[in-house]
Amino acid sequence: MTIKTASVGVDVDSLHHYYRIHGLEESRASNAAWDVGVARFLDLFDELGIKATFYCIGEDLDLGDNRKRIREVADLGHEIGNHSLNHRYDLTRLSRDAMFDEVARCKAILSEAAGVDVVGFRSPGYNTNRQLIDVVEQSGHSYDTSVFPCTPYFVAKASVMAWLTARGKPSKSILGTPKVLVAPRQPYRMSPRSPYRRSSEGLLQFPISVFTGYPLIGTAFTALGRASSTLITQAATKFQSHMTLEFHAVDLLGLAEDGLDGRLAVQPDLRVNVTRKKNIFKHVLSAVSESHQFVRLDHLSSRFV
Repeated sequence: MTIKTASVGVDVDSLHHYYRIHGLEESRASNAAWDVGVARFLDLFDELGIKATFYCIGEDLDLGDNRKRIREVADLGHEIGNHSLNHRYDLTRLSRDAMFDEVARCKAILSEAAGVDVVGFRSPGYNTNRQLIDVVEQSGHSYDTSVFPCTPYFVAKASVMAWLTARGKPSKSILGTPKVLVAPRQPYRMSPRSPYRRSSEGLLQFPISVFTGYPLIGTAFTALGRASSTLITQAATKFQSHMTLEFHAVDLLGLAEDGLDGRLAVQPDLRVNVTRKKNIFKHVLSAVSESHQFVRLDHLSSRFV
């Protein structure tokens, strides 16, 4: 009998990255994603007995007590993943040397701070290409989890970026290529010619899970609510032998509860009560655990060797 598996990732993007997404001046950005959001996810995972992956940005370790906190996360048995040195949304447009610096330096910084070897990578904005995947592999990573083949997300992102540009506040994010929409939905080895094509060899890819157009990510769960999110997730478990669920540390922050800058109300999920969001996520993850075994991606990737 084949064991079905699931993994959970949390992108620990500091709040100043959200100011950049929405074209806002970022001097009032706090460190709440690390100080509060990470702690709340750790409590949730401890309650459910889940070991997750926290994808961290190298430059964020210079803020507050983040260097100490990343070691605490690793000591609790969670994986630390590479989310690039500076979270450059234009990472795929840089020269190969600049790409390598962003990826390899971050791997070294995170590995030293966490006291473990970092072997997984997720690119900023889910954008990747053939050159970046080659850099990820050459810098010593065993897997990538940047592919997000979700048409509704792609269309929504394009619409928001166009709206911000029209308002004269262009987003620092970039859209990427629509080729991602035809990528495989289950784990696969990427073709040297394209990260969106399957190959018999190449770096492992764990795509972020999508089911019938619904992305299995924190912002979507928050928008759908507990009942719909749980129902969709339960349906997905029947068809997907592996599920890669994705959250962001800010998913467990609240605009009012955590005293965040009111301008961040442009991020709809921040307006939702934290207790309500945690309850949604708990039910979704519990639904997955009924049929799938939660496994860290670094542990799961070793099974493909």
